[in-house]
Amino acid sequence: MKQTLLIAAMAFSGLIYAQNAPGLTVHDTRNTNDLPSAYNHEVKAEFKLRDAVGVPGKGSYSGMLTIAPWFDNSGNKRHQLNFNDGGIFYRNALSADPQWGSWSRLLTQSSEGKVRIGAYNDPGSNSASLLRVYDTNDVMMEVTNSYGTFQIAKSGCNGCYGGMPGDTVLRNLGSSHNIIIAQPNDNDDGKTFVGFQDAKRGIWIKFLNNGIAKFDGKIHAKEVEVKANVWADYVFKKDYQLKSLDEVEKHISEKGHLPNIPSADEVLKNGINVAEMNAKLLEKIEELTLYSIQQNKQLQEDRKVLQHQSERIEQLEQHLQKLLSTQK
Repeated sequence: MKQTLLIAAMAFSGLIYAQNAPGLTVHDTRNTNDLPSAYNHEVKAEFKLRDAVGVPGKGSYSGMLTIAPWFDNSGNKRHQLNFNDGGIFYRNALSADPQWGSWSRLLTQSSEGKVRIGAYNDPGSNSASLLRVYDTNDVMMEVTNSYGTFQIAKSGCNGCYGGMPGDTVLRNLGSSHNIIIAQPNDNDDGKTFVGFQDAKRGIWIKFLNNGIAKFDGKIHAKEVEVKANVWADYVFKKDYQLKSLDEVEKHISEKGHLPNIPSADEVLKNGINVAEMNAKLLEKIEELTLYSIQQNKQLQEDRKVLQHQSERIEQLEQHLQKLLSTQK
């Protein structure tokens, strides 16, 4: 109990002292950029011209706070904070250093919860983003571990990060170069997807969680490989029932399309499976080949008959000539 009262009394006395302690006096040293050695055992507030201390930011004037906890390098560095219309900036140096280090900007959060990283003269002051990374040239963010580095870059020149000015580049450097976009859904129900969209078409590519990809547009490719479960060489097997041309003609007359080929209405409603349709088209080509072979065989038989008939006629003509010559 006594210990608790003692701690409470000490806290109360500290609070009373803090309320009664005099504030820091702000020194008007606007035109000077004092060296680190000028500060010893003190916390000093100063009024500065921003250009005099070479601090980035905005506005002509700034407030500066210097903390020098010790008198030489054994007490580590002196620290300076500069407050101006462009933000809060920090630099440090040892007592014996000939000049201060470079200014760095401190990250701050706006009243709207926004954080901006990069050059202080970022023109996107009205950006809707909660986190904005800006630079006048190339911009790059990295996520890294012992296996490698993932980069998100905005190219500022031809060839920068492998892109052109304005390109957004994703790069994976390290033991693997794979970039995986994972869906945390294993229901295999087609209800979730990874999509790509533009302002005109909306979402025009969807990679669904059931192994289906949907494209609302054209695909231009140098080479496409499609896996098929069946191929049409069954047409050439001996037990294949090839329809007669009369049967095909009747089917076309009644249905308006070839046998085993979907109708126009079915295609417009359901689309086509490219692999299956290629197999069906090949089926028709192979059937046409069989029809051509049959017709060729028939033509050959007809030629033989015609040849036999021609030879027979020639023999009859010769015999007739002999008969006519004997009568004379």
